[in-house]
Amino acid sequence: MIKYFTNIVALLLLISSAACAQNNSNTISLNGTWNIVFDDANEGVVKKWFLNEEFSKLESKHIEVPSCWEETEENYEGVGFYTRNFTIPANWEGKIVEIDFDAVNYYSEVWINEQVVGFHEGGYTPFSFRIDKLLKFGEENTIMVRVVSPIILTDKRIDGMGRQEVPMWRGAINGGIWQGVNLSAKGHTHLADVFIEPRIASNEAVLNMTVNNADAFTNNRLVEVSIEDAKGRVVAYRKESIVALPGKNKLSWSMKIEDAKYWSMDNPYLYKANVSVLDDKVLEDKWSHKFGMREFSVENDQFTLNGEPLYLKATFFEGLYPVKLAYPDSREMAIKEITLAKEAGFNMIRPWRKPAPPMWLDLCDSLGVLTVGSLVTECMLRPISTPRLSYVVENELRETILNNRNRTCIVQWELFNEINRPILTQMLNSMSVLARELDPTRMILDESGGWGEGANIYLPYEQTPMKFNDIHHYSGSQVCEAEFNGYLATAKTDNEKNEQGLAGVKTYGKHVVPGMMTYLSEVGYGSTPDLISNMEDFKKKGNPIVAPSVYHKELNEGYVSALQKVGFDKIYPNVQDLYLEEQKIHGIANKRMLEAIRLNSTVKGYCVHALVGGDWVIGAGLLDLWRNPKTLVYDLTKAANQPQIAPVRILPRNVYAQKGAQLQVFGVSEKADEKAVIEVQILDANKKVMWSETLNTIFTSGISSFIDVKLDTKDYSGTYTVEVSVSNETGEIITKNEQPFDVFTNAQLIAPKAKVAVVDDEGSLKAFLDAKGVQYLEFTKELNKSIPVLIGKGQKKDKRYQQIAMDVKAFVEQGGYAVFLETIGNKIPGFDRVLHEVDEDALPLNAELHAKWATRGGWAAKSHIVTEHSVFDGLPTNQIMHGVYENVHPVESMSKIKGQYIAGMIGYDHFPNNDVMVRHYNGPGEVWWAADVLEANIGKGQMLMSTLRIIDFLDKDPVADKLLFNIMNYSVDKTQQ
Repeated sequence: MIKYFTNIVALLLLISSAACAQNNSNTISLNGTWNIVFDDANEGVVKKWFLNEEFSKLESKHIEVPSCWEETEENYEGVGFYTRNFTIPANWEGKIVEIDFDAVNYYSEVWINEQVVGFHEGGYTPFSFRIDKLLKFGEENTIMVRVVSPIILTDKRIDGMGRQEVPMWRGAINGGIWQGVNLSAKGHTHLADVFIEPRIASNEAVLNMTVNNADAFTNNRLVEVSIEDAKGRVVAYRKESIVALPGKNKLSWSMKIEDAKYWSMDNPYLYKANVSVLDDKVLEDKWSHKFGMREFSVENDQFTLNGEPLYLKATFFEGLYPVKLAYPDSREMAIKEITLAKEAGFNMIRPWRKPAPPMWLDLCDSLGVLTVGSLVTECMLRPISTPRLSYVVENELRETILNNRNRTCIVQWELFNEINRPILTQMLNSMSVLARELDPTRMILDESGGWGEGANIYLPYEQTPMKFNDIHHYSGSQVCEAEFNGYLATAKTDNEKNEQGLAGVKTYGKHVVPGMMTYLSEVGYGSTPDLISNMEDFKKKGNPIVAPSVYHKELNEGYVSALQKVGFDKIYPNVQDLYLEEQKIHGIANKRMLEAIRLNSTVKGYCVHALVGGDWVIGAGLLDLWRNPKTLVYDLTKAANQPQIAPVRILPRNVYAQKGAQLQVFGVSEKADEKAVIEVQILDANKKVMWSETLNTIFTSGISSFIDVKLDTKDYSGTYTVEVSVSNETGEIITKNEQPFDVFTNAQLIAPKAKVAVVDDEGSLKAFLDAKGVQYLEFTKELNKSIPVLIGKGQKKDKRYQQIAMDVKAFVEQGGYAVFLETIGNKIPGFDRVLHEVDEDALPLNAELHAKWATRGGWAAKSHIVTEHSVFDGLPTNQIMHGVYENVHPVESMSKIKGQYIAGMIGYDHFPNNDVMVRHYNGPGEVWWAADVLEANIGKGQMLMSTLRIIDFLDKDPVADKLLFNIMNYSVDKTQQ
């Protein structure tokens, strides 16, 4: 299934020639063991720890550079002083010597031999300082670096920077010198910058070079440029003399490449540019970088690569790792995740709010995957608003683009994400203009999600933007008919919706313009990884003090405890079985979302959240943190990503046998038209063929309809599966698909004969019972305790309704039985929070209700489990709700309520301790539980509470009818005991 495991040797050979960042032979690595003192009280500057004598009095620790300092000091944030000794070659004297940091998070100050050098702000971009006048050549030297990390979890305030006030990435504190450090030497006239512009229209590479003359007089120099192909042959060459004035001298040379090969995902062909500055024949400086000839743009409302249409299939990527946190644990791990992304059908990776490190980008260049240039700005209200916000945003934008604009894999800059502050909305245009000035070659997206004013994209070399629908939408676990239709209708005009039978359908996105090119840049569901196997990996290969080791263990313990708390451990005595079933539901949901999206011709691509899951989005990944594919999540998402798919719909999903159903089979193809054989079968639970059809047709490019027929289901009963197989002329299978549905007969939906009493201010419950010929009484306080009471919809805030509810409670306390088909309670504000258990006596008015995000899940697993109980007679039990339950699935759940759980949810909260600002740099919050169907003892009687959407789907979905009748029969039986 996964080519990685068989091709790893070949891949490693390929990567050995990966593109390098700036390359200078006169370099000395300072990576290795340093000494560090953690300055928790921030007293080092006052006490002059940057002086060797003072530092030597302190108790220091060894620390590896590069590394995140959380690997050494658990969850530390604040100040640290790093130092080490090094020797400079005597023959470097007279040269310009620089110290080069690949990245230090967040604020750094540098001393050489106790002499101040400079400072840098920004945690994810490289920086350099000239230091040759401070060095002792041929002798030992000392470097001291003071680092202030982002302040995330504590209330420290250091150097004017407080909690969450600086740009940060949510995957870890990521403090310290977390990328490499080098010394480099060069002549006084040297290269300050080289920017390569690939122009495929003319097969030219334009090299924009800045030559810096550090002297106070002019220098005559030779500049030499060569471009080599993949075999090392020179395909373009130029050499010229220049007069270098003091300061920066700009050059722009166009280098023609005959018969240029274009870089693509299938053929990631890289050239190598070499630039040298010479004083006569003495080398002053040299630079080299690999690059590809490619152009990513939009033409005719379609993404294009090198002028060819491309349906964009991206995956969201946080760049979090199990041991090294922000940096790949190994090159092999980075190769594995990129390779698995490509093999799953993705052509783009969207690093999220953290610029990717050089090694990872090297691999993307060489392996052939498009990437988004992400800035560590606007990470969901981060950094928080302070007067420094505008400065730090511009600083991150400028440094990130300048550092990465020679990367072939990066085809787009994404400036902001989900803006919700006026100051950032105000900066959208100015930052887009700045990005265009820094890099004319790439597409620029001003804001993912379009929350501010709707998204804009700037095409390469364009100064004015094109309006663009960029949408974030998470369906949760149930991609029901309404949710599926929402994807079909999104960004459609009213006329288009009317023509497709989608009038009135709720659509997705903010500031969406109907009929405009659309991209769903966040979509997907979630599932818990196999924490049992993950913990074994952490024992063998992990670091016990880093957050991922801790939160994987705590999350597993939380699930075990929650299952026991509500009795679901009888269904899942081995918690691992729950995790694997969650992954199945995750895969089904992802597949249905992507099928729906691809059936919308206005949508030109999507980004699945996420490739790898960790921290507070641990459930979102197709791969776990150790880069293991999560069973059906990976496989089913991969299936939906293929160039040709055959989506299936049964309308409705749950069928009344006498009414029949509509079977629809579609084709979606990114390839040229080809002859195909479409075979469709409907199989019963015993694999007996109930219906079949074979078509000889054309599998056309784009979206097509293969089958749209009305099924006669009067002789059907039970569970069925539609199976589709599409073959080409040679008999080779192009694609397969299947979709289950269930049929309910009249005999399965016989209305109860026993009497019940009803409270139903809204009226829909009574109307249904009347239509089914069910006799019922109006509830009164004097009702006989042998008659159960059904309470339907009502105005929850209406005092009269609340009084009736309390009257029903009094009836129960005296020995009666009541069923609330819609739970009354208090909505929990925000997404979710830590809760205390709620006593049964709080019912029916004061249950605490988790709303949609916490109940159906966004990118996190929210598993609603159905037990074997009379309420669910004739329906699947001892499993997670899906399939037949997709319509009645709850959108609210009673959090931590006491009682007998007949159906309920297990999940974890996102923002612990009511602090929505922490955003889980240390992992997810506690595991909690909630009830969907609960039986509670109230006084002498009992109360059945339900959050299932039964009333909403009566006479629309047979499962709703079945549940109501089951509840009625069960409640009558209870009163007869």
